[in-house]
Amino acid sequence: MKGSQGRIDHERLTREANGRFPEDPCAEIRRELEQAREEIANLSRTLQRIQQIARMGYWRASLKANELFWSEVVYDIFGVNPDTFTPSIRAFKVMVHPDDLESVEASMRRAQETGSHDVEHRIVRPDGEVRWVHELADYVPEGDEQILIGTVRDITEQKRLELRLRQLSRTDELTGLFNRRYFMQRLLQELARYRRYGRPTSVVLFDYDHFKRINDTHGHPAGDQVLVTVSKLLRERLRTNDIPARLGGEEFALLLPETGLEEAVGVAEKVRQLVREQTFTSEEGRRFETSITCGVSAFHGTEETVEAILHRADQNLYEGKRAGRNRVVADEPDR
Repeated sequence: MKGSQGRIDHERLTREANGRFPEDPCAEIRRELEQAREEIANLSRTLQRIQQIARMGYWRASLKANELFWSEVVYDIFGVNPDTFTPSIRAFKVMVHPDDLESVEASMRRAQETGSHDVEHRIVRPDGEVRWVHELADYVPEGDEQILIGTVRDITEQKRLELRLRQLSRTDELTGLFNRRYFMQRLLQELARYRRYGRPTSVVLFDYDHFKRINDTHGHPAGDQVLVTVSKLLRERLRTNDIPARLGGEEFALLLPETGLEEAVGVAEKVRQLVREQTFTSEEGRRFETSITCGVSAFHGTEETVEAILHRADQNLYEGKRAGRNRVVADEPDR
């Protein structure tokens, strides 16, 4: 027995001397669990970072129980404190912009039929700031539960960019008025309304008298000052449904929906007087004035076309130029 024990001790000592110890199964499991916890923590931190970068959070809603779970980023998007705010479907709907609530609720109902919730809408944060979000979710029935699981992404900057691009596509960069392309689109729309309902619509074309003389005498910045100043006044003084546009250079147009010829002549005359009353100053400090000549025409007859009304307005404009400028010339009333 002693010889046998001596051999065992010798073998144990040999293993220890070589750095090999008998494995403890529990210790190995603990190490694996610790590694798994660390991996989960790393994944959680990575997921949180991704959500913060993308301004996107995830959520889970129980439509039946009115329960709502938000990830940390969602609290940030909605501008609420997770320590004091308890998410719920009711609380969420309170923060949806009133004009968008109907479309959000319709999408949630539709999800129960199609399995998909996809809606862009505005929210009003507690501080009053309005932001845009995009919600995407799947409908996952669990027994008699009605579950939506999805994401919400802050798309406010995207919406601002879209609005800016839309404005650039239809406005003149210098004056801020509508451009020729948008003016023609609206003119076609008003012609269609006129043909269908007989609603009166008029067009005023005008340009500045001796505008080249302003640029040559006072410089192009002075000419730009004239265009910008008068354009600002037009935006302020005209009705909200009127369409002031810069067609190019010093050539401008007014599209006046729901406006007959006589009323349109009155509008053109007010604009002419408004321009005439302005005094401008060059970079050298020299003061100067300017004037405009207007041609006015109105839709007339079932065979009316865009080309025809613009041609008549243009002819009236140049008749005013030939007659001495700084005046309004319109169609004959019986046209």
